[in-house]
Amino acid sequence: MDKIHVAMDESDASQRALMLGQLLSRQLALPLCVTSVVAGEERVEPRRVALQSRLSEQQAEDTSIEVVVHASAKDYLGQLAGREAVGLCMMAHGRRPVPEMLIGSVTAGVVRRANRPVYLCGPRFDVDSHREVKVLMVCVDGSRLSEAILPHAVALSKRLGARLQLLQVIDTAAAAAVPLDGGHADVMESGYVHGLARRLRSEHDMDLDWEVLHGDPADSIVSYLADCQDTMLAMTTHGRSGLSQVVAGSVSHEVLHEVRCPVAVLRPADVG
Repeated sequence: MDKIHVAMDESDASQRALMLGQLLSRQLALPLCVTSVVAGEERVEPRRVALQSRLSEQQAEDTSIEVVVHASAKDYLGQLAGREAVGLCMMAHGRRPVPEMLIGSVTAGVVRRANRPVYLCGPRFDVDSHREVKVLMVCVDGSRLSEAILPHAVALSKRLGARLQLLQVIDTAAAAAVPLDGGHADVMESGYVHGLARRLRSEHDMDLDWEVLHGDPADSIVSYLADCQDTMLAMTTHGRSGLSQVVAGSVSHEVLHEVRCPVAVLRPADVG
C-alpha cells in the first residue's frame, strides 16, 4: 500500500470516511487523496469546489482531490480498491431494514469488486475513541472464508505497528447446523484459535494473542468491542449480490452497523 484514497461525495456522511483516511495516512506515513466519481464533465468542477469546502472544514486543505468521470462509481472505486498500492476508505451507511443499505449500495458494490480489504467506518464510528490503530482484531470462525483475510491482516498489523489479535465466537446452535464438510468442525474445539495463533507466530515471527467469545456472533463481537479504544476490526464477507441476499454477510453487516471502530472488510476472490 503506497497511498490512501478516501471515497467522498457531497454528503455529511462521507466526511467520516475522511477522518478514517486521515488516521491511516498519518499512522502509515502515506499520502492522502480524496477521490470522487461523477457522471458527467459538467459535475467535475462543482464537486471539486464542494470537496475543497469539506476539506477546509477539517483543516485538510493540503489533501489532493481527484474527481473522475465514470458511468459507475462501483466499478471505478472497485477497480481502485483492488490495486495493491491503494488503501480505500469509505463510509458505510446505517439504513434498515434492507441488508445492502446497511453499508450502502455503492459501498457494497465496491467490496464485491475489490477482492482486497476496503476500510469502512459505520454510522457509529467514533474517531475520538479510535485515533490510531494499536490493535488489529481479526474475526475467524474456522472456515477458509474467514481465514482469507489473515495474510492482509498480518501485513497491515506489521506496517501499523499494531498488535494482532484473533477473535473467535463459538455459537453452539449455528455450529451444530453446519455440515461437517463445511470447514467449521474446528469451531467447537477450544484449540482451534490457539493452534491458529501458534501457526501465525511461527510463520510470521510475530507476537499475537487471541480471545474466544460465546454467544451470538454479531452481538458478542459488538459487546466485546464496546469499550475498546484504538482498534480496527478485520473480517471477511461472502458479499453476494442482490437485495435478496445478506450482502455483507449475516454477521459482518450487523457488526459494521453497531461498532464504533473502523472495519476492514474483504470479499475473497473465490467466493461464489
